[in-house]
Amino acid sequence: MKLERPIAVYIRVSTRKQETENQIISIREWLKVRGLNWDEIDYKFEDVETGKEDRRPGFQELWKLVKEERVKSIVVFEVSRLSRRQRTLINFLYDSIDRGVTIYSVKESYLSDWLRDPKGRTIIVGLLSILYDLERQLISERTKAGLERARKEGKKLGRRFKLSKSEEKELVRLYKEGVPIRRIARRFGVSRQTVYNYLKRMGKSDS
Repeated sequence: MKLERPIAVYIRVSTRKQETENQIISIREWLKVRGLNWDEIDYKFEDVETGKEDRRPGFQELWKLVKEERVKSIVVFEVSRLSRRQRTLINFLYDSIDRGVTIYSVKESYLSDWLRDPKGRTIIVGLLSILYDLERQLISERTKAGLERARKEGKKLGRRFKLSKSEEKELVRLYKEGVPIRRIARRFGVSRQTVYNYLKRMGKSDS
Protein backbone atom coordinates (compact mmCIF):
# COMPACT_ATOMS: atom_id res chain seq x y z
CA MET A 1 0.00 0.00 0.00
CA LYS A 2 1.49 3.31 -1.14
CA LEU A 3 0.38 6.56 0.44
CA GLU A 4 -0.43 9.31 -2.02
CA ARG A 5 1.31 12.64 -1.46
CA PRO A 6 1.12 15.20 0.03
CA ILE A 7 0.91 13.39 3.39
CA ALA A 8 -0.18 14.93 6.70
CA VAL A 9 0.19 13.53 10.21
CA TYR A 10 -2.13 14.71 12.98
CA ILE A 11 -1.46 14.14 16.69
CA ARG A 12 -3.60 15.22 19.63
CA VAL A 13 -3.59 14.81 23.40
CA SER A 14 -6.24 16.24 25.71
CA THR A 15 -4.00 17.86 28.33
CA ARG A 16 -0.39 18.91 28.77
CA LYS A 17 0.02 16.12 31.35
CA GLN A 18 -0.38 13.56 28.58
CA GLU A 19 2.46 12.72 26.19
CA THR A 20 2.39 12.85 22.40
CA GLU A 21 5.48 10.64 22.24
CA ASN A 22 3.54 7.36 22.27
CA GLN A 23 1.49 8.43 19.26
CA ILE A 24 4.59 9.64 17.44
CA ILE A 25 6.46 6.36 18.03
CA SER A 26 3.51 4.30 16.77
CA ILE A 27 3.08 6.46 13.67
CA ARG A 28 6.83 6.42 12.95
CA GLU A 29 6.82 2.61 13.02
CA TRP A 30 3.70 2.48 10.86
CA LEU A 31 5.34 4.76 8.29
CA LYS A 32 8.61 2.81 8.38
CA VAL A 33 6.86 -0.45 7.48
CA ARG A 34 5.48 1.36 4.41
CA GLY A 35 8.86 2.67 3.34
CA LEU A 36 8.34 6.20 4.61
CA ASN A 37 10.47 8.31 6.92
CA TRP A 38 9.08 10.69 9.54
CA ASP A 39 11.18 13.53 8.10
CA GLU A 40 9.63 12.98 4.66
CA ILE A 41 6.11 13.85 5.83
CA ASP A 42 4.81 17.01 4.16
CA TYR A 43 2.70 18.31 7.05
CA LYS A 44 2.75 17.60 10.79
CA PHE A 45 0.12 18.99 13.17
CA GLU A 46 -0.05 18.65 16.95
CA ASP A 47 -2.72 19.92 19.36
CA VAL A 48 -2.95 19.85 23.16
CA GLU A 49 -6.71 20.23 23.39
CA THR A 50 -9.73 18.14 24.24
CA GLY A 51 -11.38 16.39 21.31
CA LYS A 52 -14.62 18.22 22.13
CA GLU A 53 -12.98 21.53 21.20
CA ASP A 54 -13.26 22.24 17.45
CA ARG A 55 -11.16 25.39 17.44
CA ARG A 56 -7.88 23.52 17.64
CA PRO A 57 -5.29 25.38 15.52
CA GLY A 58 -3.62 22.24 14.17
CA PHE A 59 -6.92 20.54 13.36
CA GLN A 60 -8.32 23.66 11.68
CA GLU A 61 -5.19 24.00 9.55
CA LEU A 62 -5.46 20.33 8.56
CA TRP A 63 -9.12 20.79 7.62
CA LYS A 64 -8.17 23.81 5.56
CA LEU A 65 -5.66 21.70 3.62
CA VAL A 66 -8.40 19.13 2.96
CA LYS A 67 -10.84 21.76 1.69
CA GLU A 68 -8.18 23.33 -0.52
CA GLU A 69 -7.18 19.87 -1.82
CA ARG A 70 -3.57 20.36 -0.75
CA VAL A 71 -3.28 16.99 0.97
CA LYS A 72 -4.04 13.45 -0.24
CA SER A 73 -3.26 11.22 2.77
CA ILE A 74 -3.80 11.79 6.51
CA VAL A 75 -2.26 9.54 9.17
CA VAL A 76 -3.53 9.46 12.77
CA PHE A 77 -3.00 7.10 15.69
CA GLU A 78 -6.77 6.61 15.92
CA VAL A 79 -9.76 8.43 14.46
CA SER A 80 -10.84 9.85 17.82
CA ARG A 81 -7.71 12.04 17.70
CA LEU A 82 -9.42 14.05 14.96
CA SER A 83 -12.54 14.78 17.03
CA ARG A 84 -14.87 13.33 19.63
CA ARG A 85 -17.77 15.45 18.43
CA GLN A 86 -20.12 13.41 16.25
CA ARG A 87 -20.97 16.18 13.82
CA THR A 88 -17.38 17.40 13.48
CA LEU A 89 -16.00 13.91 12.89
CA ILE A 90 -18.66 13.07 10.29
CA ASN A 91 -18.19 16.38 8.45
CA PHE A 92 -14.41 16.03 8.41
CA LEU A 93 -14.52 12.44 7.15
CA TYR A 94 -16.98 13.28 4.39
CA ASP A 95 -15.04 16.40 3.36
CA SER A 96 -11.97 14.18 3.07
CA ILE A 97 -13.80 11.50 1.09
CA ASP A 98 -15.36 14.04 -1.30
CA ARG A 99 -11.92 15.45 -2.11
CA GLY A 100 -10.19 12.12 -2.54
CA VAL A 101 -8.26 12.27 0.72
CA THR A 102 -7.49 8.89 2.34
CA ILE A 103 -7.39 8.71 6.14
CA TYR A 104 -5.14 6.05 7.65
CA SER A 105 -5.49 5.02 11.29
CA VAL A 106 -2.64 3.12 12.96
CA LYS A 107 -4.99 1.58 15.51
CA GLU A 108 -7.95 1.02 13.16
CA SER A 109 -6.19 -0.58 10.20
CA TYR A 110 -9.47 -1.37 8.43
CA LEU A 111 -10.49 2.29 8.17
CA SER A 112 -8.99 3.33 4.83
CA ASP A 113 -10.48 0.34 2.99
CA TRP A 114 -13.93 0.80 4.52
CA LEU A 115 -14.00 4.51 3.70
CA ARG A 116 -13.31 3.78 0.03
CA ASP A 117 -16.46 1.66 -0.22
CA PRO A 118 -19.67 3.79 -0.47
CA LYS A 119 -21.79 1.33 1.55
CA GLY A 120 -19.12 0.58 4.12
CA ARG A 121 -18.33 4.28 4.47
CA THR A 122 -21.82 5.18 5.71
CA ILE A 123 -21.78 2.36 8.26
CA ILE A 124 -18.27 2.97 9.61
CA VAL A 125 -18.63 6.76 9.91
CA GLY A 126 -21.89 6.40 11.81
CA LEU A 127 -20.61 3.68 14.11
CA LEU A 128 -17.32 5.42 14.90
CA SER A 129 -18.98 8.72 15.73
CA ILE A 130 -21.48 7.00 18.05
CA LEU A 131 -18.80 4.90 19.76
CA TYR A 132 -16.46 7.85 20.36
CA ASP A 133 -19.27 10.02 21.68
CA LEU A 134 -20.33 7.20 24.02
CA GLU A 135 -16.73 6.77 25.20
CA ARG A 136 -16.50 10.50 25.91
CA GLN A 137 -19.71 10.39 27.97
CA LEU A 138 -18.50 7.37 29.93
CA ILE A 139 -15.19 9.05 30.72
CA SER A 140 -17.04 12.16 31.89
CA GLU A 141 -19.37 10.08 34.09
CA ARG A 142 -16.46 8.14 35.63
CA THR A 143 -14.62 11.39 36.35
CA LYS A 144 -17.66 12.94 38.04
CA ALA A 145 -18.25 9.75 40.06
CA GLY A 146 -14.62 9.71 41.17
CA LEU A 147 -14.73 13.34 42.28
CA GLU A 148 -17.98 12.79 44.18
CA ARG A 149 -16.51 9.74 45.93
CA ALA A 150 -13.39 11.74 46.85
CA ARG A 151 -15.53 14.52 48.31
CA LYS A 152 -17.52 12.06 50.43
CA GLU A 153 -14.24 10.58 51.69
CA GLY A 154 -13.07 14.04 52.67
CA LYS A 155 -10.18 14.14 50.23
CA LYS A 156 -8.87 17.52 49.18
CA LEU A 157 -9.49 18.24 45.52
CA GLY A 158 -7.98 20.71 43.11
CA ARG A 159 -4.28 20.14 43.81
CA ARG A 160 -2.23 23.20 42.90
CA PHE A 161 -0.63 22.89 39.47
CA LYS A 162 2.91 24.25 39.34
CA LEU A 163 4.34 25.45 36.04
CA SER A 164 8.05 25.34 35.29
CA LYS A 165 9.96 28.57 34.63
CA SER A 166 9.92 27.92 30.88
CA GLU A 167 6.17 27.27 30.99
CA GLU A 168 5.62 30.51 32.89
CA LYS A 169 7.50 32.41 30.17
CA GLU A 170 5.46 30.66 27.49
CA LEU A 171 2.24 31.55 29.33
CA VAL A 172 3.22 35.24 29.45
CA ARG A 173 4.24 35.20 25.79
CA LEU A 174 0.87 33.79 24.72
CA TYR A 175 -0.95 36.35 26.87
CA LYS A 176 1.03 39.23 25.33
CA GLU A 177 0.23 37.90 21.85
CA GLY A 178 -3.47 38.18 22.65
CA VAL A 179 -4.24 34.46 22.93
CA PRO A 180 -7.54 34.04 24.86
CA ILE A 181 -7.21 33.02 28.52
CA ARG A 182 -9.46 30.02 27.86
CA ARG A 183 -7.07 28.70 25.21
CA ILE A 184 -3.99 29.36 27.36
CA ALA A 185 -5.64 27.38 30.17
CA ARG A 186 -6.28 24.43 27.84
CA ARG A 187 -2.73 24.66 26.50
CA PHE A 188 -1.29 24.06 29.97
CA GLY A 189 -4.06 21.84 31.33
CA VAL A 190 -5.04 24.28 34.08
CA SER A 191 -8.09 26.37 34.95
CA ARG A 192 -8.58 29.93 33.73
CA GLN A 193 -8.31 31.12 37.32
CA THR A 194 -4.87 29.50 37.59
CA VAL A 195 -3.76 31.41 34.49
CA TYR A 196 -5.03 34.66 36.02
CA ASN A 197 -3.20 33.85 39.26
CA TYR A 198 0.10 33.34 37.44
CA LEU A 199 -0.33 36.55 35.44
CA LYS A 200 -1.22 38.53 38.55
CA ARG A 201 1.73 37.11 40.45
CA MET A 202 4.07 38.11 37.61
CA GLY A 203 2.47 41.54 37.29
CA LYS A 204 1.21 40.91 33.77
CA SER A 205 -2.55 40.92 34.30
CA ASP A 206 -4.62 44.02 33.61
CA SER A 207 -7.41 42.78 35.89
